[in-house]
Amino acid sequence: LAAEGRTNAEIAALLHLARRTVETHLTAAYRKLGITRRTQLPRALPPAPPDAPARAG
Repeated sequence: LAAEGRTNAEIAALLHLARRTVETHLTAAYRKLGITRRTQLPRALPPAPPDAPARAG
């Protein structure tokens, strides 16, 4: 969702989480992916498989 451009608040609302929880998990993901900015996220992730369901939204 973050790679698609959703804000932390939007992600939190969609997943019924606190915004801070989203921030914490994204920070950990950035560290593991070796990136420092949200804008780098789409390039750091592998493409979705062709049979993956489309995201609602």
